[in-house]
Amino acid sequence: MLTANLSGYPKRPDLDAIRKYLDAGGENPFTTAVKNAVQGQKKAEIDIVTDGQIRDPVSVIAYNVPGMTTDGSVCIEGKLGAPRRPTMALDFLIATAECGDARLVKAVLPGPFSFAKSCQVTTKSPYSSNCDVDLLFDIASIIRFEIEALKENNARLIQIVEPIESVKDIDIFLEMLSFVFKRVKTPICHIEGDISSAFPLLLDAKISVISFDVVAFPQNREILKFEELFEVHEKIISLGCVDSSAAKKDSVESIERRVIAFVDAFGYESVWISPNKNLASLPQRTAFQKLKQLTSAKNRIAARMT
Repeated sequence: MLTANLSGYPKRPDLDAIRKYLDAGGENPFTTAVKNAVQGQKKAEIDIVTDGQIRDPVSVIAYNVPGMTTDGSVCIEGKLGAPRRPTMALDFLIATAECGDARLVKAVLPGPFSFAKSCQVTTKSPYSSNCDVDLLFDIASIIRFEIEALKENNARLIQIVEPIESVKDIDIFLEMLSFVFKRVKTPICHIEGDISSAFPLLLDAKISVISFDVVAFPQNREILKFEELFEVHEKIISLGCVDSSAAKKDSVESIERRVIAFVDAFGYESVWISPNKNLASLPQRTAFQKLKQLTSAKNRIAARMT
């Protein structure tokens, strides 16, 4: 079993830090924020860390894509072209240097569906809506461009995040996963929402790790009945088992209860555990405590297995 941060970790630089940097120089505050995010995750003894998603990935990627504008919100105003340069590898490299091992840093990007959902499609564009299949495949090409750059910088763990409610055609979704993750060492997809009805078709996805939420969507426990199919397809599951809302404090025992049935069904080595959502909006202390609870739950489960 491995513990993994799902995606973000607080906090992004404030305006005062950015102004001070612009006036006086020194270390870029975004670089400092990435380093601090990695340090916080490592202090919580998390096995797989992220760069903290200090920058909004949709806006950062869109800035370099012809056909997109980023003035306040991301708008699609024309046919999307090839990105002028990759952007996501920068923070990954900072996180890798801070962590000391690229194998333990997970790069996290929006998937085509979630990226499209975050954009406004204007009437100037050739696309009919955010669900236009041509738009989704054009965005998939952009995501793959970023993934290729991450691979060149030794990224092995690469995750995209997709909302199941936006997936209207599971076959198109599976085709896109195969396209964006071509030759990725350990492709990971976190699927937001109720994914119980998407099984067993999701097991055909060209991904190594299927990640999902069992806190807000306890019905996702229904996939336990596909135990034998998981073994055939050699999938790892990553359980979003820690409530990421600020008001909720999980006990270690409640986290353990959410996880143990999956460990019994799929085996200790085939289960990862993580927060159920992005931690970036939380106070740092709260986010840290949630990750520490995750580590404590792993240790309790490991003790049960011996």
